[in-house]
Amino acid sequence: MEIRKTIRLICILLCCCLTIQAQEYKATAVLDSNRILIGDQIHVDFTYTVPQKSTYLLPNVTPDFLSQYGLDLIGKSAIDTTINGNAVSYHQRWTITAFDSGNFVFPALPLLSPDSQILAQSKALAIEVNTVAVDTTAAIRDIKPYAKVPLTFKEILPYLLIGLAAAAVIALLVWYIVKHERKQKPQKHFVKSKPKVKPHLTALKDLEKLRLKKLWQNGQVKQYYSELTDIVRTYIDGRFDINAMEMITSDILHELDTAGLPQALRQELEQTLNTADLVKFAKMEPLPDDHDRCMKQAVDFVNQTKESDENNAHNEPDKK
Repeated sequence: MEIRKTIRLICILLCCCLTIQAQEYKATAVLDSNRILIGDQIHVDFTYTVPQKSTYLLPNVTPDFLSQYGLDLIGKSAIDTTINGNAVSYHQRWTITAFDSGNFVFPALPLLSPDSQILAQSKALAIEVNTVAVDTTAAIRDIKPYAKVPLTFKEILPYLLIGLAAAAVIALLVWYIVKHERKQKPQKHFVKSKPKVKPHLTALKDLEKLRLKKLWQNGQVKQYYSELTDIVRTYIDGRFDINAMEMITSDILHELDTAGLPQALRQELEQTLNTADLVKFAKMEPLPDDHDRCMKQAVDFVNQTKESDENNAHNEPDKK
């Protein structure tokens, strides 16, 4: 009898521990409607709740990923962050649609640990897409063509005269304005502009300035990572024509994948940007080696993706 009570107590404690652990990480997905017509748009609201100072990976949903499920990604909002006690919540809204009728499933999305363990997972969402109803009982009628009535010269003449008079007036006005401006406007002397400095030169110069500031050595860790990622994002904008300053990390990486970024270099950049995001939004405190590693990875990324060195002699600033 005592053994049974002990086993029952152990089972209750295990259930409580599992419940507490499950409550630390939460992932929810909610549809604003699960029934639409072809081409209509619906919203999916995702909320992920995690403990502060924890390490995790948010799911990255791309158009190619959703197309496997017959759905199309129209757009997604920026991620809103809310801190409540020891928990941090991330909310994002995605807009989706479908161009085929039938029943579709928006997949369950996992919240992963750095070693790819599932911490939490949203539920799969069923979506019904219907076609527009057509009344097949209505009679089909031909479209009656427009009657063609020829215009006479007498009818066209007034409009022709008005058009010629208007054209003459406009021509005189243009001639007068151009002649007047030539008399009044001083002649411009064009000065050849200096060649534009290439993005990698600016980025490397700014990274060196940041290193010499010694921000993280003076306890300004968040400021250090904020300036580091701003320099990298500005370089990506100038080098790859990607509006990185207005994008989240996952979108930047997706755009760089399209641009053909090597996988090894992509992984280093992803590690640097994710570390910076965790410092800025989840208040993570990296080790000193992490600070130096992120700086080195940023410099390597710029050096390995910079433009050709041709004409660099014209772009480099004078050295003393």
